[in-house]
Parts: sequence; C-alpha cells; structure tokens
Amino acid sequence: MKAAVTYGTKDVRVEDVADPKIENPTDAIVKVTAGGICGSDLHIYWGHFQLKEGEGVGHEFVGRMEEVGKDVKSLKKGDKVIAPFWVSCGNCYFCKKGLTTSCLYGGCFGFGHLLGGLPGCQAEYVRVPFADGTLVKVPDSLADDSNDEKTLFLGDNICTGYHGALCGGIQPGEVVVVIGDGAVGLFATYSATLFGPSKVITVGHHDYRLDIAKKYGSDITVNSLNDDPSEKIKEVTDGRGADVVIECVGNSDSLLACLQYSRPGGTVSITGLFFEPIPINMTDFFLRNLTLRGGVAPSRTYIPRLMPLVENGKLDPTLVISHRIPLSETPKGYDLMDQRKEGAIKVVLNP
Repeated sequence: MKAAVTYGTKDVRVEDVADPKIENPTDAIVKVTAGGICGSDLHIYWGHFQLKEGEGVGHEFVGRMEEVGKDVKSLKKGDKVIAPFWVSCGNCYFCKKGLTTSCLYGGCFGFGHLLGGLPGCQAEYVRVPFADGTLVKVPDSLADDSNDEKTLFLGDNICTGYHGALCGGIQPGEVVVVIGDGAVGLFATYSATLFGPSKVITVGHHDYRLDIAKKYGSDITVNSLNDDPSEKIKEVTDGRGADVVIECVGNSDSLLACLQYSRPGGTVSITGLFFEPIPINMTDFFLRNLTLRGGVAPSRTYIPRLMPLVENGKLDPTLVISHRIPLSETPKGYDLMDQRKEGAIKVVLNP
C-alpha cells in the first residue's frame, strides 16, 4: 500500500510499504477514506520530534472496517468509523475514568517509537489496536463517504478545541480569549460559545482565518500583527483581563502572552503541543492566583458528546478545509501548511 513516511526534517515521502495485518484478536484493519495533516504533524516535519527514518506519519483519519479481529465485538466489516488520534483499550483504570489518552496500553498514531510505536495514518490502510476501545462508529446519517469531511476532525481538532474550552472552566457571562487561528483555535472558538460566555475574543495572525472565527461565533477578532490584543482585552474587561484564556499554538511566546492576558484568579487552558521548556515567572503566577490547566484531549470520550453538533448541522467543520489533495501529494500538503501557502489552514488527503 501507499503511505507517507518521514526521513527527517522537512522530508516526507509517499512510498510503498507492507500492508497492515491483524496481529492481535482485538485489532482491526481500517481502509482510510479521508485523512488530514495536523499542526502537530508539523512538529515532526520541523524536527522537533525525531522519528526513525521510514516511520509512518499522520494521526487523523476516517474509514471503513476492512478486517476485524475475532475478539472485536462492537464493530463489523463495512462500518464507517472515526479514529481518535490516540489508541485506548477501553478497560484500564484511566479509560474507565474517561482519560483515554492516559490509557495504560495506548499511544498516538504517527509518532512512531516515541509514542507507542503505532502506524501513521496518512496511508491507504491502518491497523488499529484495541478497536472496540478506540474506534467510534459513525451514525448512519453521516456514514456515506461523501460526509467524511464533516466527521474527519472529530478524531482530533474538534475535540482538542473542546478540551481547551472545557478545561478553561468557562462560566456564563465570562470573557474568553482564544490564542491561535489554526484549526484547533477555530474549533476552540466555537466550543467556547457552548458555555455561555459574554464575549469570545480570537487572536491570530491571519485575517482569512479570523473571518472563519467570526463564523464560529467569535465576537471580536484581533490580528496581533497589526494590533495589540492586550489593549482590546483590557477595553472589553474594564482593565481586569480575560476570565479564561485558551492557548492553541504551542510555543513559549503564546503561553506567556496567555498568562499576561489573564485576570487575577483567571484560568489559562493549554491545547498546543509544546516541545520546549517554558520560562514561567512563578512568583507572578502565584501572586495573581492563576490556574493553568490542559493537556492532550481524550477524544474517544468526547466524540459521542460532540457528534450530534455535526450531525444536526450546528457545527460545520468543513469551513477550516483549505486544500484537498490525493495521498500521493502529501509532501505538497506539508509544504502548504509549513509555509502557510495559498491560504492553507487544513489539508485533507484522499487515498
């Protein structure tokens, strides 16, 4: 089969690799019908996380059950499924508490030996361990392949944005600031509106993305290349600062800005994938009574909660899609997202 593999910094290739096979009775083989390139994949592309040469990349996909291990009970061949980016057994202490990304036996697709040795999903087929605990069956109303773009991002970006809003502990009437205008930031903007805030402010660098944030419910957008977000936040909050700030970028400048934008007693919720130490002024953090929460989203827990929003048309995930290309052009997709070419936000791959 064809699959995208990495050979180091900014070197992703599509090659012929061995077809996956059932290795354990709880496995399934999924035929990928749509995949995506995530901002987290760029950390591998940039060399922040070093995979071995030839390891597969990618962790966003939907597909159909192609082969089912004999112990898989909830799914059958032909079912359309969403795959969260993280494998979870469904039965350990953490899975039962809904913390599926802390599964004792799991790991992340497409991060190779660093996170469980699982395959990349920018491929024609994927072996999914613990199929019952990992995969989510798509409802019949969305099961046709023509709806793949509506369900694809439930595996990661939508749930990650929701996780940021949920960890922020947003209360009705509060002011929420979202830092980042990538797919996660845009879905965090939408998710924040579900909690009844008085204002949602989205901060980013790209006007074309901030226009989508408005469609997802942002009351105020700030292009921080042109304007100072802190001034707008002070204006909206009578100088106090935001009640909740959701970080959706994943670098030190972004997180430190979040701490600056927060009011005393406020909450900063992080969703970005960090690869560097962050020099937080803990004296200031302590004296201002700030709360820092967040982490990797347990998408398997959130998908059933968020699926109805997509199914009922309340959330249109396709607004973030900027490019649709065949799997064979995956290297082009990485270049588009790396360089922000042609208004790139989200690249969908079609095997």
